[in-house]
Amino acid sequence: MSSISDFNKLWFSFLISSIGDWLYKLALHLIVLAKTGSAYHAATIYGISFIPWIFFSLLGGSIADTFNKKHILFWGNIVSGVLTVLLALFVNQTKLIMWQLYLIVFFLSSIDPLIHPTFQSILPQLTGSAELITANAKIQTVDNTLSILGPLVGGTVIVLFSGTNALWVDAVTFFIAAVFITQISIKTPSRGTLNLRKLIESIKEGANYSFGQKVIFSGSVMFFFTNFALNMFEANFMYYMTRQLKLSVLEASLAMTLAGIGSLVAGFVTPKISRYFSSGRILSVSTMLAGLFTVCLFLTQKTWSVGFVLGLISFFGTINVITYFTLRQRTVPSDILGRVVSVTRMVSYASIPIGSWLSGYLISIGTTMKVIVILAGVIRFLAGAGAWLSPLGKEK
Repeated sequence: MSSISDFNKLWFSFLISSIGDWLYKLALHLIVLAKTGSAYHAATIYGISFIPWIFFSLLGGSIADTFNKKHILFWGNIVSGVLTVLLALFVNQTKLIMWQLYLIVFFLSSIDPLIHPTFQSILPQLTGSAELITANAKIQTVDNTLSILGPLVGGTVIVLFSGTNALWVDAVTFFIAAVFITQISIKTPSRGTLNLRKLIESIKEGANYSFGQKVIFSGSVMFFFTNFALNMFEANFMYYMTRQLKLSVLEASLAMTLAGIGSLVAGFVTPKISRYFSSGRILSVSTMLAGLFTVCLFLTQKTWSVGFVLGLISFFGTINVITYFTLRQRTVPSDILGRVVSVTRMVSYASIPIGSWLSGYLISIGTTMKVIVILAGVIRFLAGAGAWLSPLGKEK
């Protein structure tokens, strides 16, 4: 493994844990639907998984800028693996006690906001500034490829071996990912300790910088509304496909696989278009187009047509992510990057639980998914239009 570059070791670690994440997302959603028959509980579980981003993002940013980055990533994967084992044991019960399940999902989901700023801030140390957009595209390609293969393979595994066994596989992937982290040779020494006073000062410094940088902050506001709209639909995707469109789990997984092709193509396209257009224009236009195609979802009912439209939405959404991550990494000083990542991520993720809960509630009172899809598309389009007029849209 020593002949592999440090970036590729990080990439392999991300790949392995991401494979497990796909199994986790599909399995837990289907387990809750099968045992409760409730779209509300399924959407609530989805929303709860994002609540920790509100509570722990700022702490994660201060941790990233203070302690050894390799150690943070290693222990994050180890703890995630242990908590996934606990989750697998819990869902194997005949009857789910929902508040207990909510609590386990909350703790498991709390690891990501604690280590994501570290993951983002270590990237510039593993690659040069000129290669950052390519590195981000390669990282995103993992998600994109798994968007194609994950639903189909994951759906097949769940059908053949059960959702609980899929969670056991997810646990193993975290432990393997931790092994790859240990092989990274770059030195990321700690910069001291982090008592309460230092933590508060560190968070204030990161928040002041983030709010003061109008371009970066405008992007996080755009993603706040984008994520709200996106998760109004995504939180109930499996319910919509399996209960309202009457598709099988494998057919729904196939639609998600087709959608992933758009994300994969975006990973190759983004570095090329970034040579000709400013980051702000790319972000605002791609967001508006994603909103328009989201509205088009209400016209689709067949597996291939749902997958095709989702593919277009994913294409523009992936361009968003790669472009914004690269803009942030290039413009923010390395000693504060972790905290800026945490602040902007917290802002952009704060809307996800709200959007997930709202869509679950609307379904529970009889609102159709078509209405929810149209509403989500309009909100996303307006987010892009607002970004065009903001400091982000004027960024050169």
